[in-house]
Amino acid sequence: MLPHKPLEVVWIYIGLDVHKRTVFVTEMDNEGNVNEQYDMGNSASSWEGFRARYAVADTEIALEVSTTGKYVARKLRDMGFHTHMADPSTLALIFRTAKKNDREDSYKLAKLLRLEELPEVHLPSRSSDDLRSLTRYRRSIGNHITMIKNRIHALLSSYGVAIDATDIFGRKGIAQIHAASSELSDADRLILSSMLERISVLRNHAASVEDRLSAMAMGNAAITRIMTIPGINVYSSSAIMAEIDDISRFATKEKLAAYAGLVPRQDQSGNRDIKGHISKHGPSMLRFILVNAAHIVIKYSERMRKKYLSLVRRLGRNRAIVAIARILLETIYTMLKKGEDFVDQIDTLTERKMKSMKERAKNPSKVKDVEEAIRYIREKRMKDPPKELFS
Repeated sequence: MLPHKPLEVVWIYIGLDVHKRTVFVTEMDNEGNVNEQYDMGNSASSWEGFRARYAVADTEIALEVSTTGKYVARKLRDMGFHTHMADPSTLALIFRTAKKNDREDSYKLAKLLRLEELPEVHLPSRSSDDLRSLTRYRRSIGNHITMIKNRIHALLSSYGVAIDATDIFGRKGIAQIHAASSELSDADRLILSSMLERISVLRNHAASVEDRLSAMAMGNAAITRIMTIPGINVYSSSAIMAEIDDISRFATKEKLAAYAGLVPRQDQSGNRDIKGHISKHGPSMLRFILVNAAHIVIKYSERMRKKYLSLVRRLGRNRAIVAIARILLETIYTMLKKGEDFVDQIDTLTERKMKSMKERAKNPSKVKDVEEAIRYIREKRMKDPPKELFS
């Protein structure tokens, strides 16, 4: 919702159709008249000129969500403009037309903004942006490690070897791999060695990400409060807060659950009211973390375990654990709103998590910084054999 506009103030509404190198601008007054439409570059100098042009006016700016759009939205927000990001999927439903070009798209954005009908999505804070980038990258590392582990299992299975250890890099797993490696051909031994080395590197990267998250969480009361829940560590808690950003933007716990896509789909017409599976709208990262945490919290919290067992009898295991994930999220909402820790927290477990977080926050990064990485790549290229040898 736009702020109240005094009648004597002339407001400017701007729609931006943003691309990697160019931006099309529609400038509209509060009567709906188009003052000007023009192209500009998507560069630092162009945005400085944009700021100089509109800094003295009461300006509202709308643009669509996209990778480039988010960059521009953050830049405009940091410049002090009132910036609004529009949901492109909803815009497509509002404007069902074959006519689509930069001029038309920027005009539609300005028009909807003026009419206060823009389907707006939340623009996260800078700190939440950083948390979101780190936690999602950490998840991608985990996915990559899992993929390589599965390939190792497949490779060993082709020799009739089954690794029954949960963690390949645990003592039992390493011992079994070492014992089985003598049965492999030279080619497959090389492949196995390469995959094991890649897992080791990825685990170091994951640890560095979690160390950085620990440092960022030290001054964040919301993250440390969520960590009082058994099954939620600094990574999980940071991921939850990265997706929520500001708890005050949700009026009720039900609205937060709907944002996370943990409420059932509903088909209601007349006397018919059918509720199906969860909607899965909103950030998948938030659902992923909560479902994983739900599996653990039911082992530590008597209250949650009783609720889970009651749900299992009616819904089955899978749907029951998803229901617990929703209850967990709604509990987090109440905790953050009231400033209270988890009611069934285990003090010794919480203390260990806090101590680990403080220690990890001091760890130096195991990942090369950008300058070191570039220098390493350049040196590596100098040592690599010429491509002509393989052509």
